[in-house]
Amino acid sequence: MAQPQSGAEPQAALPSLGLMALVVGLSVANPFYAQALLPAVERAFAVPPGTVLLGPMATQLGMALGFLFLLPLGDIRERRRLLILLALGMALACLAVVLAPSFPVVLGSCFLLGVVALIPSLLPPFLTAFVPPAQHGRMLGIVLSGQFSGILLSRSVSGVAAQLWGWRSIYGLSALAMVAVALLFHSRLPTLAPVETRSYWRLLASQVQLWRQHPRLRRSCFTQALLFGSFMALWSAVALHLAAPPWRFGPALIGSFGLVGLASILAAPAIGRLVDRLGPDRIVAAGVACAGLGVLVLGLWPTSLVGLALGLMAVDLGVQGSFVANQARIYALDPAARSRMSGQLFLTAYLGAALCSAVIAMHWSSWQWPGTCGFALVLAAIALVLERTTWWPPTRRG
Repeated sequence: MAQPQSGAEPQAALPSLGLMALVVGLSVANPFYAQALLPAVERAFAVPPGTVLLGPMATQLGMALGFLFLLPLGDIRERRRLLILLALGMALACLAVVLAPSFPVVLGSCFLLGVVALIPSLLPPFLTAFVPPAQHGRMLGIVLSGQFSGILLSRSVSGVAAQLWGWRSIYGLSALAMVAVALLFHSRLPTLAPVETRSYWRLLASQVQLWRQHPRLRRSCFTQALLFGSFMALWSAVALHLAAPPWRFGPALIGSFGLVGLASILAAPAIGRLVDRLGPDRIVAAGVACAGLGVLVLGLWPTSLVGLALGLMAVDLGVQGSFVANQARIYALDPAARSRMSGQLFLTAYLGAALCSAVIAMHWSSWQWPGTCGFALVLAAIALVLERTTWWPPTRRG
């Protein structure tokens, strides 16, 4: 089995981490542009109330399948070429949204966009192969600040674009951006040889062995699924909450709430350094507690814009901190399986997000914002209990 080329290339061979964070931000934003656009899409296609929430669910389901079936290719294929193909795939999926004539076609296009939206989960383990282990937390903090910048600021950007040029415009702009990302990968990234020689199907089967072998992987996956599920439930519902009385905000104002994530974005490098210094376990637990506190604020002050901003800020900070720490935790387990373990972490996170979005879509008419906050608080509480449970034995082999 070929060994990972950690440190085999000098760091100077890579583009700057800041540029890579920007690329991650541009890539991860694509599946999340729709969240600020939901009221506009609902009006455009005259779909029943709450049905439009199936859009985020379709995207997240597509991402889960991509993590399961495509991301493992990062361990058996040359990763620069795979990154280029994913960027071009996202450009085509965005173009499909632009041209979609009906809501079912939009759903299908969002699903395909989710399937190929793997750059944010493939690029960090790629970069890890060129960075000393003692600096993994710092690197992940910087690069993942781009991930959360994309997730959070996508709402602001898409809201402004919708206000100026219509809700489809952001996808046309994104298609052009992803072509530029593909060209950047082609010209600036070094090649990285595969770390596995097994066939694709054996590699897929090996994910079960990884899951059974590493209790810390299971803990990271469960915790992140619950936490990211609560995060996505809140951010999917907040657009509908702000579009309703007493505010009746338009897309631009709804999207501006993404700016509350600036605190977590700016804190990401510091979080990465804390992971290197204190270890990932403490940072994950602190992140879960911070997110739970934010959900509590959202539920207690549902009609206060200040309360909404502070609560969402705390949720964003907690989820970002836990994501950085969980990735550092699993990357240390087996360097030859980083893409597969990253895939499992993202798979469970986005499965959790898809399930939670589906629950909110089904119950929004009766739950509204208070019920959504209660649901998210229960998820955060379960995540905290699981994270503080130290007894995670390896699964016994049959």
